[in-house]
Amino acid sequence: MLRTKIWILLAILVSGPTSWSATISAVKGQKVLINLDGDSVLEGDEFFLINPATGKRSAIIRVKQVKGGKALGEVLRGRPGSGYTLQAKAPSKMSAEVAANETQDDSAPRPTNTNLSRVLKDSYGIVGGYLMNSMDADVSYKDGFGITQKASVKMSGSGFGVGGFYDYVFSPSLVGRGFAAIEQFNVSGSASSAACSGSTSCDAKINYLSMYGMAKWYPYIGKYRPWLGGGMGYLLAVSKSSTALNESQISTNSVFTFAFGTDVQLSRKNYVPVSLEYNMFPASSTVKASQILLKAGWAWNL
Repeated sequence: MLRTKIWILLAILVSGPTSWSATISAVKGQKVLINLDGDSVLEGDEFFLINPATGKRSAIIRVKQVKGGKALGEVLRGRPGSGYTLQAKAPSKMSAEVAANETQDDSAPRPTNTNLSRVLKDSYGIVGGYLMNSMDADVSYKDGFGITQKASVKMSGSGFGVGGFYDYVFSPSLVGRGFAAIEQFNVSGSASSAACSGSTSCDAKINYLSMYGMAKWYPYIGKYRPWLGGGMGYLLAVSKSSTALNESQISTNSVFTFAFGTDVQLSRKNYVPVSLEYNMFPASSTVKASQILLKAGWAWNL
């Protein structure tokens, strides 16, 4: 019990704005090299930089990489200088975890989330998807008297997709994603008359080379990192066949895409991206189409 109280007291003391013995040894642009001098820091920790001449705060940095007795930091705000000292900006994650662990029974399992990333990082990954497609089309055809008629047909179907992405971090909560994939758009349905190549059975089977650009916003970072996103895609038909559409209607397409998802962190290096996305094809006078995509994959942090 006494041991527990001591650790809690230490955690409270460390949570204050204490100065560290670590100093800035070099500054290059928006990067700083930190000489830790025996201090322990983690990736994602943030610090004030103290000007030793004035004793005032002059900048805020975030630790990006730790190796041996050195660390690499990123300048978030202000102007750093060589010889400036570090001051904790927020409670140390290490001290908070120690205090939390000590309040548990020694026989209880210890938390294992200390190896998860607390900041967004540039990353890349592979993704597979299940696509649910729908299309409403007005099909033109000639009846038995040679008169042009129109028939409305509703079609639906499913397909699969596989591709890769790259995520670039613009800010602590905003990420830009580039994604390329091979995706299927398969639909079929029945018309009330023989409008589709002399048959009531209508279809469209298209394989697209799809390229997307999307912005993603993360409200918070934890083991599960939920996000909301939106963007656009360009779809190039690499193979196609259809009894309902003509050649000009299925060569290329653009879509507006809206999505939400979550990244399930497994370690500082890997996570599982999961998302539900909606693609809306710009409507024409004869065709309306949309897609719902369920995606999951595997990703690596850089």
